[in-house]
Amino acid sequence: MPKKDRFIHKFLKKLPIALIVALLLFIGAIFLFVVIIHEVLWEKEVEMDKAVFDFLSAHVISDKLTGIMKTVTYFASATFLKIGYAILVLVYLVQKNFKRCIEIAVIGLGGFMVNYFMKMWFRRMRPDDPLIDPLQNFSFPSGHATSAFIFYGLLVYLIWKTRIATWIKYVAGSILLLFSILIGFSRVYLRVHFSSDVLGGFCIGFSWLLLAIWIMEHLKKSAGAEVSKERS
Repeated sequence: MPKKDRFIHKFLKKLPIALIVALLLFIGAIFLFVVIIHEVLWEKEVEMDKAVFDFLSAHVISDKLTGIMKTVTYFASATFLKIGYAILVLVYLVQKNFKRCIEIAVIGLGGFMVNYFMKMWFRRMRPDDPLIDPLQNFSFPSGHATSAFIFYGLLVYLIWKTRIATWIKYVAGSILLLFSILIGFSRVYLRVHFSSDVLGGFCIGFSWLLLAIWIMEHLKKSAGAEVSKERS
């Protein structure tokens, strides 16, 4: 085996499996986002979006389910998220965990800014004939899908950092992630977003959350190492 290949092999063996998986998921999410931009926004390939709307109109939409979807979609609205993030920050302020408060603020505000500037960059118009009051801002990527994945993904991360039983972490994490996906579906169901908007929002939300958590964890480890050196 050449020296270069041996070095790469040894380097990869030293990397934690979780880090490798996270890196592959991050690359996959970015790649899928680029594919969506190319196919849907540049090439104007919107057959999938139209097919999803046609299927929902023919087989899924009903007055009762529409009421449920209106409730579901609220849990990633700006109003709800302001309250949700404020409660999280308050909880950690009471615990005097100021680093965690900064993490939450950076992740929440950063995710909002990323989504906002992308909407302004791509300027995609929203679908016609929404089932709720029409929205005036742009459509791609979905702010609800992005924010839902960031907020509920953040909750999964915070739960995982606790000392509760592992099986509870898995159950709670699965429920929260599935709920964020349901919120994304509600946006398509209510015809305020195309399915590609929601999928793009999931990609951006996941990528930003993963990147922000990695940066925060790295900075905390670096700061901890410097403090240890100063004390020694």
